[in-house]
Amino acid sequence: MVFPRIPLLLLVALSACEQAPGIESEGGKVVSCALSGATDFSSECRLVEKGEGRTAYFVMRHTDGGFRKLALAETPAGFVEFDGSQSAESWREGEMVVLQIGADRYRWKETGRE
Repeated sequence: MVFPRIPLLLLVALSACEQAPGIESEGGKVVSCALSGATDFSSECRLVEKGEGRTAYFVMRHTDGGFRKLALAETPAGFVEFDGSQSAESWREGEMVVLQIGADRYRWKETGRE
């Protein structure tokens, strides 16, 4: 009988979704973000460093599984897009730095420059 297998497969698929680790498991720095054109920022994104030395890059993780790859650069935010099709723009707003890529905006307190 094929019918009894369908609920079992559905149960397995649902349990796999529930066991997926959250973005906090990758560590990194919590960053306020306004995704997909949202007007309000929430502290739900994380900036995670990957690699070392010349191969280092950063990933801005979203709670919905989305992400943006970033590289260090001489910009107000200190980053540019790494390999995406949309360009990053950044600017300062008082003590805050804002990075925008497409309809996604990220905001954090500027650290001292040396």
